[in-house]
Amino acid sequence: MAKSIASFSRNLDWNLLKTFHEIAQSGGISRASGALSRKQPALSLALKRLESQLGVKLCERGPSGFALTDEGMLIADSCGSINGLVQQLPRKVSKAGDSVAGRVSIQVVSCLVCDRLDSAISRFHGSHPKAEIIIDIKTGDSVAGALLRDEIDIGVAPASAPRSDLKYDFLFDEAHRPYVGPAHRLFGRTFDDPGALAAEAFILTGADEPDALTEFRTRHGLGRVVAGLSEHLDAAKRLALLNVGICFLPEKFAEPDVQAGRLWPVLRESERPSSPVFIITNPRAPRKLARQLLLSEISGSLETH
Repeated sequence: MAKSIASFSRNLDWNLLKTFHEIAQSGGISRASGALSRKQPALSLALKRLESQLGVKLCERGPSGFALTDEGMLIADSCGSINGLVQQLPRKVSKAGDSVAGRVSIQVVSCLVCDRLDSAISRFHGSHPKAEIIIDIKTGDSVAGALLRDEIDIGVAPASAPRSDLKYDFLFDEAHRPYVGPAHRLFGRTFDDPGALAAEAFILTGADEPDALTEFRTRHGLGRVVAGLSEHLDAAKRLALLNVGICFLPEKFAEPDVQAGRLWPVLRESERPSSPVFIITNPRAPRKLARQLLLSEISGSLETH
């Protein structure tokens, strides 16, 4: 019996219940036709199909007019209840969004500056203040493994070797330029040829350096003379501010120091490597409402740019 009920539910065309609800509410097929903007023969056929699936006659039509049978009145009551539940769905979904209290874990590469991402996180918090946002700073290579182990929900990083089992959505192109501090002898000078800097001492950023930047440096012979090294861009920038050497930094990250006169880009703007940064997720990860809502905010931010 339970199996037959489950089978009936799966096989039932629920649109037929919606149509019958309108017929019962309107008091006949002709009036329902106007309310639904559908032709009467189509509604008559839908009614016959529902009667066939239920195995009962739902209404009487004749010279005396339209009338529901006893079975028809029972089904009409059930359709009314179903319609009421459907009408409550938008309110329930809205309340669910208001009460989101889950945790979203994000892993980003060092010193990433992206207004679109910041705006999306801000909007998410404004809409869901009970949700907890955790941000961890790691090298780009560690993001994929953390996602596959379900240690984080969202990764934000370049992708030198995209994996087929992860999803990559383009966020922005991160441009890098070489900078020097205020007391460096090249401060205030701008070069057209990157190779002109090949003999200069550089501050390198190790594993956190994007592949596009590594390729650019190697092609022009930059970084063969090493003055400093740090895996963290904050520390690398600090060495540049202390005039230790030339350091490649993301433009947006260095911008406040350039405007304040603490850093100077020694290559013209057209000579700069850039690498795409992605929003990275695991499509096979367990679904979490908080994560999906934040991803929706990020997606909306990208669509408006």
